[in-house]
Amino acid sequence: MSANLAYARPLSAPRRVERPRHIEIVATRAQRRARPKLAYAVVTIASLFAIFAAQLLLSIVVSQGAYDIASLKSDQKELLRTEQDLREKLDRLDSTQNLAAQAAHLGMVPNPSPLALNLTSGGVYGMPGSADPTGCGGACNLVPNALTTGIPLVDPAAPTANPSAGSRTAAATSASKSGQPTVVEALPAPVTH
Repeated sequence: MSANLAYARPLSAPRRVERPRHIEIVATRAQRRARPKLAYAVVTIASLFAIFAAQLLLSIVVSQGAYDIASLKSDQKELLRTEQDLREKLDRLDSTQNLAAQAAHLGMVPNPSPLALNLTSGGVYGMPGSADPTGCGGACNLVPNALTTGIPLVDPAAPTANPSAGSRTAAATSASKSGQPTVVEALPAPVTH
């Protein structure tokens, strides 16, 4: 055996793990007022939702405005095409060739001895030569226009397209049926541009 003796240590009780005790903290009134409250959180969240809703509505309005602009631009293109078509028709009707043909059909002839008015002296003087020496109605030296071939000639017996003249014609017709004399305000004339 050996000289070392083993000493037995007494068994100690197992250490307990101490749980933290519930400590109550007493706050002053100022500390209680300084704490965030539930109302502030609710107001913050509600304002965020309001901002998101406003942003959504604003983007909807902006996109609707973009669709409206696109629709109006397509309408504008269509109206510009219609305007261009009507201008081309007006240019055909307003061409010198068409006006000469319409005038000749209505029985108009060029003046063989044109006169001019001197604005400074107020005198009238004759122009040398004739405007239409050949007697062809002013259409002799005009270049033919293929665009005016389908345009119908004006019928002098046709009623005018003027709505106020139409109402006068209806009034004159009703007055002539009743036996009263008719008063004509103006001579009927074809509608010109």
